[in-house]
Amino acid sequence: MKIVLGGSRHLEYIPNEVAEKLDGWIANDVQFLVGDAPGSDRAFQSFLQKRKYPNVLVLSSAGMIRNNLGNWPTELVESGLKSKSHSVHAFKDRKMTAVSDVGLMIWDCESAGTLSNVIDLLKQGKECALWIAPDSELCNFDNYDSLNRWLVKYPDVKLEAESRLAKFAKREAKKQIDNNQETLFN
Repeated sequence: MKIVLGGSRHLEYIPNEVAEKLDGWIANDVQFLVGDAPGSDRAFQSFLQKRKYPNVLVLSSAGMIRNNLGNWPTELVESGLKSKSHSVHAFKDRKMTAVSDVGLMIWDCESAGTLSNVIDLLKQGKECALWIAPDSELCNFDNYDSLNRWLVKYPDVKLEAESRLAKFAKREAKKQIDNNQETLFN
């Protein structure tokens, strides 16, 4: 089983409820997919490194691996973008959600990127555990409708997260068209 881990850059620790869930998965020898950003990615890496857990893959779209605390295997995901905005990191995020079986995110209720990952997983029919920092609560969502009802408290972040996913989908569709045209004329 592959589990994508992620969360807000402003959260630099692993809550007890999340640690318990991670320890349960570690006992079942799952593979963790984690990014290389400061904040929660680094916190997940630190947690796994302290447990000397070997089955981790670190992914990045930043052009280089910024954090790899456990010297795990890495994968650079090419974005094709010149910008260094959050759009670059979406390529890594979409890859991780696509190849994972489930997700676990820690959220500050402000990060549209983290919420995009949760929405993406649920729209693919995958479950996602979400630790909500302000409430200190771990919630499990198994479908988009259950998350959507819960998100009424966060309309602006939801709108931004869905906008980011839509922009990414358009970018991917355009890339596919460009690739098909290139193949056709060569």
